[in-house]
Amino acid sequence: MSYVTEEEYTSLGYETIENLETQLARSSMQINIMCYGRIDGRGFENLNDHQKKLIREAVCAHAEFCNTYKDYLNSPLQSFSISKTSINFGDIGVLINGIRTDKTVYEYLRGTGLMCRVI
Repeated sequence: MSYVTEEEYTSLGYETIENLETQLARSSMQINIMCYGRIDGRGFENLNDHQKKLIREAVCAHAEFCNTYKDYLNSPLQSFSISKTSINFGDIGVLINGIRTDKTVYEYLRGTGLMCRVI
């Protein structure tokens, strides 16, 4: 299940990516994990309009991030060096509950109030 439709994704200004429906479903699942399962726990439809809007934005931004960095996110290497040049993939985005995402996604989710560990 996805919190965002393909039409909503493009209406928010994102360009269509390959396997968009699958990517939106995967991103929705990962966004729920980042929120400690509270989105599905409460039911997406039971959230207020502000929370729904931020979650939809977060899903779209996360799908875009995953599409942009898919080659690096699925790489078994954390870093590598050649001569005096080195690349560290751990510096890409932020890590939330074991899922790497964009800082923008983190900011959207913080605004929902669903990421607080004390709830």
